[in-house]
Amino acid sequence: MNPCLLTAAAAIVPAADALPLPAPAVVLDILLQLTFLLHLLAMNALVGSLMITLYARLRGPADAGRWTDLADTLARVTPMLVAATVTLGVAPLLFLQTLMGQFFFTSSILMGWGWFSIVVVLIFAYYGTYLQSFRGPDLGRARTPLLAVTLLLFLWVGFMFANNTSLMAAVGSWAGKYFTDPRGLHLNLGDPTLAPRYLHAMIGAPAVAGLMLALWGTARSERGDASGAAMRQTGLGAFTFLTAVNFGFGLWYLLALPRPVLRTFMGNDVAATVLLTVGVAGAVAMVVLGALSLRPGSRLRLGTPVVVTLAVMAAMVAIRHLVRRAVLAESYRPDTFAVQPQNLNMMIFAVLLVAGLGVLVWMVRSLQKAWSA
Repeated sequence: MNPCLLTAAAAIVPAADALPLPAPAVVLDILLQLTFLLHLLAMNALVGSLMITLYARLRGPADAGRWTDLADTLARVTPMLVAATVTLGVAPLLFLQTLMGQFFFTSSILMGWGWFSIVVVLIFAYYGTYLQSFRGPDLGRARTPLLAVTLLLFLWVGFMFANNTSLMAAVGSWAGKYFTDPRGLHLNLGDPTLAPRYLHAMIGAPAVAGLMLALWGTARSERGDASGAAMRQTGLGAFTFLTAVNFGFGLWYLLALPRPVLRTFMGNDVAATVLLTVGVAGAVAMVVLGALSLRPGSRLRLGTPVVVTLAVMAAMVAIRHLVRRAVLAESYRPDTFAVQPQNLNMMIFAVLLVAGLGVLVWMVRSLQKAWSA
């Protein structure tokens, strides 16, 4: 391999799509972050629920009534959570391709087989949730191992997405990877931020799902269902403990960032520093509120931890975006993109997004009424 060719190729970034953007880049950026937050909520509910379900299955022999009931309850909803996660993931993926297609498509080619595997793995994982939901008792002793496999399949999907979004920002490594082996077998395992970022997201999933479980348990208790108290305590326990544990992974991720990017969040950029401060302070508040809610006789309403959690997740989504922009600062220039406003299409999207969320809320309430009847 000619070293001069490798050096020249390392500086090459594909040109942005020649088609003009349908709206200013800043508008699409906002929609990307908003829709990704909605997807993240659904993903946390799905992966977190599977983790809590597996934990409950493993604990079942110790207290069969409580843990088996919890596992059976969560198993019923996971197929719907898969549908919500996939559906809410379409929009942010399209916005990402529209804004950063030259980076995203390049990384997708470099890790081609890993990226293709998502489709196959997701089909089997989805089927696994249906087996647990509709054929669980028929699985016998295989039920828990199959649940573990289903969870691992979803974790693989998340790991492939994490690799792709990490590799798309590693512009300097593209040429070396491709000219070493162009078969699409590359992951971004050499990136020091990949492991902490992925683990930070996956550990956060059962924490957020735990808060959702606590809300569900509270609703059951208010209807006089005796199982609600156990659901609330289990959910709050997962929420509080795992949020505290996740501080370590968050710190690991922060310290793994390239030094110029890290300095952005350490005072060089006011907005970035404020976002990081909000995220850290909010996470501390989540742990404190969770601990207070766990105290016997606590009358603390869960609305406060829910609002704080949503604020922290929004801050983390924004921080993730700023990190990507800082890493790609020399290669990504959205201010130079041509724009040809498609106001009607954007309005249709906004109406359908709001309507879709309304249908989702209606579905959740309908399920809640059906199961409480």
